[in-house]
Amino acid sequence: MDTFAETIKLAGFGKKKMMAKQIQMFDDRFNDQGETLLAVCASVKGTEQLYVTDKRVLLHEIKGITSNDERSIPVSSISSINISNTLVHSSIEIVSTGNKAKIDNVPIHVAVEIKSAIENLKEIQKETSKETLSVPTPEKEKGMNNVAEEIRELKDLLDDGILTQDEFDAKKKQLLGI
Repeated sequence: MDTFAETIKLAGFGKKKMMAKQIQMFDDRFNDQGETLLAVCASVKGTEQLYVTDKRVLLHEIKGITSNDERSIPVSSISSINISNTLVHSSIEIVSTGNKAKIDNVPIHVAVEIKSAIENLKEIQKETSKETLSVPTPEKEKGMNNVAEEIRELKDLLDDGILTQDEFDAKKKQLLGI
């Protein structure tokens, strides 16, 4: 599932364009910081958004017209990802040492996808760190950095119109092991 498209689709009447702009703004910001945006979700009202990059999870909360709050948790420090479900929605709680980010009222299927993406990212980082502990060779440098770089290159191809959104999403999922 493409969490970007799903989040925009579920934004509700009159909020789809605003959500698309918000996601693009964060994608540009992360790219400027050398990160790749991998997944996103938002609460039903859209006032809370969770962004997953190749390096961290960022919870963005809109508190008012001029007031926002952000909590950032490095992927490497995440100790657990908990989902609790109600009839239609879920809450996602991401816990690390000394930090916690929680987003409520996320569609269940999106919450499951977000949890899976973070767990896969943690597994990739764990494998990469195991490779780093052994004797370094050029072949072993294929890890999270290369995956992120490949996704960045695919995003450029998508932006240039060479790839379709479906082709981009399929390849991104394959690279992330989702």
